Amino acid sequence: MNRKNLIFLIIIFLTSFLLRIFKVDQYPTLLWDEAALGYNAFSILNTGRDEYGQILPLIFKSFGDYKPGLYIYLTVPFVALLGLNPLSVRLPSILLGSLIPIIFYFLIKEISPKSKYLPYLTAILITFNPYNIHFSRGAWETNILTFELILASYFFFKYLNSKSAKFLLFSSLVFGFTLYTYQAGKMISLLLISTLFILNFKNILKTHLKNFSLFFIFPLIIFSLPIIFGLLFNQNANRLKVVSLSSYPRSESEVQTIINEAGYTDYQIFHNPIIYYIQSLSLRYFNHFSPKFLAFEGDWQSPRHSAPYIGVLLYPSLIFLVIGIFSTFALSSKKERKLSIFFLIWLIIAPIPAALTRDSVQSVRSMSFSLPLIYFASLGITETYKFFETKKIKFLNFLVGFLIFYSYFISFFYYSELYLNHLVKKSPNENLYGYKQAMDYLITNQNSYQNIIFTNFYGQPYIYYLFYSKYSPSKYQSQAFLTESISGDTGQINQIDNIRFDSPNFNSIKETPNTLAIFSYDEILRQGIDQTPDFSEFIPLSPINNISTFYAYQTN
Repeated sequence: MNRKNLIFLIIIFLTSFLLRIFKVDQYPTLLWDEAALGYNAFSILNTGRDEYGQILPLIFKSFGDYKPGLYIYLTVPFVALLGLNPLSVRLPSILLGSLIPIIFYFLIKEISPKSKYLPYLTAILITFNPYNIHFSRGAWETNILTFELILASYFFFKYLNSKSAKFLLFSSLVFGFTLYTYQAGKMISLLLISTLFILNFKNILKTHLKNFSLFFIFPLIIFSLPIIFGLLFNQNANRLKVVSLSSYPRSESEVQTIINEAGYTDYQIFHNPIIYYIQSLSLRYFNHFSPKFLAFEGDWQSPRHSAPYIGVLLYPSLIFLVIGIFSTFALSSKKERKLSIFFLIWLIIAPIPAALTRDSVQSVRSMSFSLPLIYFASLGITETYKFFETKKIKFLNFLVGFLIFYSYFISFFYYSELYLNHLVKKSPNENLYGYKQAMDYLITNQNSYQNIIFTNFYGQPYIYYLFYSKYSPSKYQSQAFLTESISGDTGQINQIDNIRFDSPNFNSIKETPNTLAIFSYDEILRQGIDQTPDFSEFIPLSPINNISTFYAYQTN
């Protein structure tokens, strides 16, 4: 590698890192999954057990959603160095997210070494891309998965070019780690491995079959055995059943309405469960290709998964994405075509894990989608610039380059404003704003009250108490009991010491002496407390947008 390329990659990494770590200990607010990852890392560090007392598990029970454990183990050294706080929990994602542009650069170089602009553009675009910034700034396992997929692909192509078996083993090991990183990793890894084999089938069959059996397939089988065992005999698959699209058929009332409109025969031919499933799957799949998701609204299913008023790409990328996809069929170089076909297949398979779930769109489960999107946007810029470059008019080349740069600069500036000023304020409840302030108040005043009730309206309040109080893991393990959900979804912890996690009823609480109750804003409205004189006695704990997401009420 020459000096210029090295300096470029150092600048890209530092830029990526600064964008991802800027005020990350304060913004955005810590989500309950992040708190769970951090506290379990804290528990492993201090006791060698998870919050439920299991010794070094591969899969963590957590809320009953059974989290793959790799992120937790990656977090342990940062918690050891920096203590239990949002920064230490998010640092694994920040660091690996900052490395994605670097690995992307090397992958493009490995497959198509003569590409002039493409490796640099992909690294630059993914550094500033909203999709990747958003999930790199939080403790998101899907961001680690995206890093693993691009790294494993790089090692795979590195082996094909170098014939060194160590790179094949590295690829297999990284693919194996995806199984313990994120639930969606199981499917997308299988699809991506299949893609790599299909694209290189002749090469593998002729010269590398023994190496692939020994250094790739065999390690993957070893990695898969605990996962297969867990899916077959443990509760690890419960969460998958809950979020699976197949678990949500048409309601009986909707079926009856269709039958009443056209008869049972019409229902069996045109509206039967198989057709309904195919329609639902197709809708969810193609939602990920819609301009609404890509450029204008992002993940509309969950506001915490993207900045408001903008999609997962910067606006100019939507235009260049289309140009890049169509340019694939006009590429003259064989290696460039192979590179584009690889990412075209990745573009097609990436939304499948998300489409198979209940949500109409899901940027978390489809995050590896960002890689082919950025690749084709970069290809679109490259081919556009090449087109004007052939005109051999220097001023025109400069003008095109300036307009591309300026459009991206304005778009990124706009995204930054939306992310920093509107993400949490627009949807404070969805972003779980106020848990830290409410828990700080509770921890400070805990010893002054005999009874404490903390609302469970926003979900999983116990994990924030454990996280912010740095509650002794060995002490908690002896009393940890998860009340399982009847539906198989996430359960809840009902009590720790003298703190009960429940929906507080004001009428009964105000008659109970020596009690501290933390209400959610929604409970204040639902119980009509804001319409009574008693509301003046409530203490707003987390003011935002002229409301407070949490209120405290104390009796004598």
